[in-house]
Amino acid sequence: MFITDESKAIKARKEAIDFHTRNKIKSINDLTLHTMAWTDLNGIEKEARKAASEMLDRVSNGTSEQMDSASEACDAFSDLLGEIRTEKDERTFIGNKGPRERRERSEQLAKRPGIDAVDQVRTDGMEAEAAEASYALAPEQRFTAWAQARDTGSEYRGLGLGQYLRAMVLGGKSDLERRALSEGTDGAGGYTVPDALSAQLIDRLRAQSVAIRAGAITVPLTSDQNYYAKLLTDPTPAWRDEAGAVAESDPTFGRVSLTPQSLAVQVKVSQELLEDSLNIGTALPNVLAAAMGLELDRVALLGTGTPPEPRGLANTSGIGTFAQDAGIASYANLSKARTGILSANAGPVSAYIMHPRDEGAFTDLTDGQGQPLMAPKAVADIPILTTTAIPVDGGTGTDESTIFAGNFAHLMLGIRQDIRIELLKTSTYASNLQYTFLAHMRADVAVAHAGAFFTLTGVGKGA
Repeated sequence: MFITDESKAIKARKEAIDFHTRNKIKSINDLTLHTMAWTDLNGIEKEARKAASEMLDRVSNGTSEQMDSASEACDAFSDLLGEIRTEKDERTFIGNKGPRERRERSEQLAKRPGIDAVDQVRTDGMEAEAAEASYALAPEQRFTAWAQARDTGSEYRGLGLGQYLRAMVLGGKSDLERRALSEGTDGAGGYTVPDALSAQLIDRLRAQSVAIRAGAITVPLTSDQNYYAKLLTDPTPAWRDEAGAVAESDPTFGRVSLTPQSLAVQVKVSQELLEDSLNIGTALPNVLAAAMGLELDRVALLGTGTPPEPRGLANTSGIGTFAQDAGIASYANLSKARTGILSANAGPVSAYIMHPRDEGAFTDLTDGQGQPLMAPKAVADIPILTTTAIPVDGGTGTDESTIFAGNFAHLMLGIRQDIRIELLKTSTYASNLQYTFLAHMRADVAVAHAGAFFTLTGVGKGA
């Protein structure tokens, strides 16, 4: 993928040799913008504008041939400036202004989700074709990009979710808002959020999910019943004599089902708040996303599996577990959980997830001299993430919690893209001019490899 046509690049070098010399390149196409620091991108952008301006000044009274050459060179710098803007926009979009390992943008990467950055660099030819068959989004990939790559709701790009929610009450102020409302309205007063905006809300709740940050993958669900392969047992190869029989081993794969269940939340907002608040367009989607994200975390970790609640890790058969039944006094059981996962050939461990109370207990551990007690390096290298979705009032003493360890890439969160939001005028509207926003989504949880997870139960007992 080139920044500009090679013929334009040649003219750019001829007309702006100083620019190329300063940047130690033979051609504009030699620039690798995605690997540059943010300050370097700004520097290149400034230099490119200056070079183009100087070229035009030099040939303002030149011959027709000189003008044509300068024009092509300026086109090359225009292409470069466009690529710089695109690169900066992409980094702003993903929330990280640092250099990127891959040149592809989010919408391109969404076509091949789940591929590790190092593997992606090494992938080409037939391997690249196979990589595009991936079905899930890694934590750093965006549902929005997945939707945009499929041109889902592309006619509503530029319309924010907060704008849409405000317009549901106050009416559309722009043609784009009115068109979106017109398409989404039904006779019952509800709105089906355009897919592009649904994806924005899903990305917001994914950002709130500690399970996602731990490495859980997101599976966009396109039907009411979805099946994927699940590892049951590792195959057992055996040596054989020439022409001898091949030993049989247990089946290695089974089927896991993702059947989206209904999750809903409602938020009351006053007429005055919607009309007067400058940040309601951001605050309202964030509130909805935070509430749904916290509940999605809870069922991913602790869901009972009793309909309509999905089954979470703690209630999945085959995971490792140890009843600690005591307070936190050392890192030994964190090491035990790590060892259990590695022994199941399911590592590496990507994270520990626990309640903030328990993370604080580890932080407060001291040695015999009162100095902070350091964790063994193998344990310290594993991130500790916290969530209040894990209760700390369980057990007979009502003071117990659970710690989760795992290779969370084997945890699948299936999410349907279509989210329904209804605007309700309840009794509080008549008395207080309050609207109720009711958001409804469908999701499910599945574990691809039970051996990749381990729980410590009874944590904090008697503490």
